[in-house]
Amino acid sequence: MTLTRGTWLGPYEIVGPLGAGGMGEVYRARDTRLGRDVAIKALPPAFAADPARLSRFRREAQTLASLNHPNIAAIYGLEETAGTPHLVLELVEGETLAARLARGALPQGEALALGIQIAGAIEAAHERGIVHRDLKPGNVMINPGGMAKVLDFGLAKSDPGPASGTMLSDSPTLSEHPATVAGVILGTAAYMSPEQARGKPVDRRTDVWSFGCVLYECFAGRPAFAGETASDLIARILEREPDWATMPAGSPPRIREILRRCLRKNADERPRDIRDVRLELSDIASGSGKAAAGREKSIAVLPFENQSGADDEFFADGVTDEILNALAQVEGLRVAARASCFAFKGRREDLRAIGEKLDVTTVLEGTVRRAGPRLRITVQLANAADGYQLWSERYDREMTDVFAVQDEIASAIATRLRGTMHAEADRSRARGGTENLEAYELVLRGRALLIKRGRFMLQAIALFEKAISIDPRYAEPLASLSDSYRLMGTFGVAPFAEVMSKSKDLAERALAIDPRLVEAWATLAAVEEQYDRNFARSDSLYERALEYEPRNATTRAQWALWRAIRGVMPDETAIAELRRAVHDDPLNPWVGSMHSYLLGITGRHTESTAEAERSMGLDEESFFARWNLMRAHAWAGRYDRAIREAPALLGDSGRHHWALGLLAWTYGRADRAGQARACYDELEGRSRHEFVSPCWLSVAAGCADLEEPAIRWAERAVAERDPLLLWSRRLPFWEYHRERPQFKEVMRDVWE
Repeated sequence: MTLTRGTWLGPYEIVGPLGAGGMGEVYRARDTRLGRDVAIKALPPAFAADPARLSRFRREAQTLASLNHPNIAAIYGLEETAGTPHLVLELVEGETLAARLARGALPQGEALALGIQIAGAIEAAHERGIVHRDLKPGNVMINPGGMAKVLDFGLAKSDPGPASGTMLSDSPTLSEHPATVAGVILGTAAYMSPEQARGKPVDRRTDVWSFGCVLYECFAGRPAFAGETASDLIARILEREPDWATMPAGSPPRIREILRRCLRKNADERPRDIRDVRLELSDIASGSGKAAAGREKSIAVLPFENQSGADDEFFADGVTDEILNALAQVEGLRVAARASCFAFKGRREDLRAIGEKLDVTTVLEGTVRRAGPRLRITVQLANAADGYQLWSERYDREMTDVFAVQDEIASAIATRLRGTMHAEADRSRARGGTENLEAYELVLRGRALLIKRGRFMLQAIALFEKAISIDPRYAEPLASLSDSYRLMGTFGVAPFAEVMSKSKDLAERALAIDPRLVEAWATLAAVEEQYDRNFARSDSLYERALEYEPRNATTRAQWALWRAIRGVMPDETAIAELRRAVHDDPLNPWVGSMHSYLLGITGRHTESTAEAERSMGLDEESFFARWNLMRAHAWAGRYDRAIREAPALLGDSGRHHWALGLLAWTYGRADRAGQARACYDELEGRSRHEFVSPCWLSVAAGCADLEEPAIRWAERAVAERDPLLLWSRRLPFWEYHRERPQFKEVMRDVWE
C-alpha cells in the first residue's frame, strides 16, 4: 500500500513520500495536533501480516525510544491506524550523506565534523547496549546546518558481547533480497563487516567497521569496497584492503591510521570502543594532538599534602584516592590515573607542566590535617593552562564525617566543571563501602604498603584481614587482599595453589558485595588465566573489567600483554593497546614496563630499552621496572650492560629468584656457564627451605647446561601450574631447551 498525498493516519496528514527501505515506507506528514511536520514510517500490509517483521518494527520503536542524543533522529510514537502500524519520527530536513557523497568527497573539515557526530551517535547507542548493524551513508541525514542525524535502527539489536548469536539471517539485506536485486544488495553490503558477511556472531565492533567504511568514503569520495556483483563485493570485503591511494594527499596521517584500525578484518584488532575513535577525531579536528579544551573536561588529583605527623601519611593518600575515585564517577570528566598523579607526590612542579604531562585541563591540590577527633581538608582547583586558581574551599569536620566530606568535595568539583555524578556513585558506599572508620583506615594503610610490593606485602595482607574481621561486608579489603595473594603467586612469593585459590575466593566474595569493583574483576581474570587456565572465562572477565572502567591502564596493559603472549591477540594490536594504556597512565612504571616487555618479546629492542629506561626513571624503587631494564639489555645482547644492573636489582629485592633467574640466563647467553651454575646452585639450595618458582629453577638449570634438572623442574612447574609457564613458548628464557623432545613432551598440554 502506497500512501498518497492527503491520506490521513489519525491526526497525521500525508504530504508526500520521502523514501522506502527494506522495513517500510517513509512519508512527510503534518501533525495537525501540534502544528509540526513529522516523518511517518509505515509498515506495508504484507509486512504487517508477517509476525517477524512486525516484531522487528516494534523493536525499532523501542530501540529509538531508549536513545536520546542530538545526532540520532528522535521518535515521537508508535501508532496503528486502520491496520497500518507506523512510527512517528522527527523530520530531518536536508539530504542523506549518500546524496551528498554522490557529488564527490567532502572537504576535510566537513568530513571530520560529520565523522565525530556519527561516532557520537553510535557511541550513545553502544552505551545503551544497542548495535546498529546497518550504518551506511543512506542512513545518515545532514540538515542544512551541517548536523548529522543517524536513522533507521530497524536492524538494531542488543549487544550481549562477543558471544552474541546474531547470524547472517538476521543481518541486513543479504537474507532479505534475492541476489538479482544487485543495487539493493550493494547499497548495504558495501558497509557490512567481514564477520557479518560470513554469518558469524556480531557485536559493537561491526559498527566500528561500518563507521570506518563511511568515514573512508567521506574522505575518498568513493566506497572503501566495491564490486559488480554481491559475490564480488563480499570477496573484496573478506580478502582485500581499501585503496588507500584514493585518500586525499593532504589528509592527516592519523586519519589513515584510524581508518586502518577500524577496517581490520579481524574484529579483535579493531578499536573496542567507538568513543576512543570519536576522541581521536576530535583531537585531529582541534588542530593538535590533544583534546580541545572545553570539549573534554579533565582533571588530575595530586596527592594531598599531609600536615599531621608522619604516621598519618597513609591517611592523606587515602583521602586523595577516595576523591579521585569519586571524580571518576562524574559524567563527561576524564580523570588522570592514580599512578601518574602520585608520581608528583612530594614534588613541587609548575601546574602547567603537570597539565602538559598528564594531558589534563585542571589540577586539584589539597592538604589534610588531623588533630584528635577533628579533621581539616583544604582543596584548590586550578586551570592547568595558566596555573590560575578556579576554586578553593576549606572543610572542618569531625573524623566520623570523613566519608561525607570526600563526596562533598567531589560533588563541588563536578558542579564547578558542569558535570553530573553518576547515580551509581551515590550508592557506592552503601553497596560495597563501609561506615566503620577503623576498617577504612586499615585499608588505607594496607594499600600504601601493597603499592611498595616486596616484603611489605605480608604486612598489607595482615591489615586487610583485620579490616575484613571488623566489617565483613566491606568489599574493598576483600578485593585488595585478593590482589595481594594473586601478586604473591605471580611473582612466586608463595606456593601457587595456596595463594591463587585464596585470591579467587576473595575476589568472588568482593564481587558478590559490589559487582562493579574493577579491581576484583581484573584479579579474578588474572587467576583464571594464569592458574586455572580457563582462558575463555578470563577473556570475558577482562572484558567486564574494561567495560566498567575503560581507562584502567593497569587492567588494559595486563589484558593485552597476556593475550599477546598466549598468541590470541596479534602483536601489533597488543602493542597499540599497551600504548593506549601508557597514554592513559603515562607516569605508571608498572604499565610502562609491561609495554617495554611486549616490545622486547616482538624483537623491538631499541624501543623496548628506551621504554624500560623511561619507566625506571619514574620509580627507581620499583622492582619490576629495574628487573625489566636488566631484561631489556640482556635480550638485546648487551650482556655486560645487563650484568652491571644485577647488584642493585639483587640488593633491592633480597636476591629474589626472578632476579637470580634473569642473571643466570644472562650469564648463559654470555658463555659464562660457571656463573650461571652458581646462580642455579643458590636457587636450588634456597628451594629446600623456602618457596622458589620451579620455572626459574628450570631456566637457570638450562643456562648452566644441566639438562636433567632443567626437565625435572619443568615437570614440577607443570604439576604446580606455575603462571610463568604460559610465557615459555615465546620468551627467550626457555630457548636453551625449547627444542628438546623431552621438554616438548613435558610442555605439550601447556602449549596446546
